[in-house]
Amino acid sequence: MGNRFLALSRWVLIVALLVGLSGETCNAEDDGTNCTSSCGNIHNISYPFRLEHDPKHCGDVKYNLSCENNITLVDIPPSGKYYVQAINYHNLTIRVVDPGLQKNNCSSMPQNFPPFTSIDQVYFVSELLSTPVFYIKCSNPVNSSLYVDTAPCLNINASSLVQQKTYSYVKVGDMEVGDLNEGCSAEWLALALLNYSKGYNTSYESIHSALMYGFDLGVYNDEEICQHQWRKYHTCYPHTIPVYDSA
Repeated sequence: MGNRFLALSRWVLIVALLVGLSGETCNAEDDGTNCTSSCGNIHNISYPFRLEHDPKHCGDVKYNLSCENNITLVDIPPSGKYYVQAINYHNLTIRVVDPGLQKNNCSSMPQNFPPFTSIDQVYFVSELLSTPVFYIKCSNPVNSSLYVDTAPCLNINASSLVQQKTYSYVKVGDMEVGDLNEGCSAEWLALALLNYSKGYNTSYESIHSALMYGFDLGVYNDEEICQHQWRKYHTCYPHTIPVYDSA
């Protein structure tokens, strides 16, 4: 009886160990592609994206998103934080909006300078996806089909004894040589979705609506570019070579 009980106890212990090892093996083989999170109106945050407080094995830390006041944000230094409006996993893009813009308030302006591509950023601006919107200040009124008057939304025409009267415009699209009139200067730059902004040059209110819709950022996919190797400064290296960070 004692021997039978001892043998049964051994089998129970062996089974428990096997189950534990099996669980550890599953966790080790979990590559982070099976995690799904949500925040606000973004309901399917999955690989390669992750929320910053997700379990460590979820997603890729390079694509960290944060959830603040039920709003999904992405931090793209040195530009700043943006509200995430949508994630397209098919073409690897995210649609973002500058936090300085406010719905139904056309006097609100973008606060971040656009996140143009720089070394080792995981997101990039593509001219195939987005178009620039230039904010222009002129010392004299301008009558040009390229310029859209920002009045009455942005009223900076008030004059004083110290400051000269100025006029505010925006231009949608690339700035070509000769597009900037004499006495005018480009003061700020924003981005709008290329397809959404077409035909929106009739009024600043409509351009502001296009800015509120957001613009697309492309996502660098290391696995597609480097075929499961790691990448540094846009160069692929096999995993047998350790990651090297130069000072």
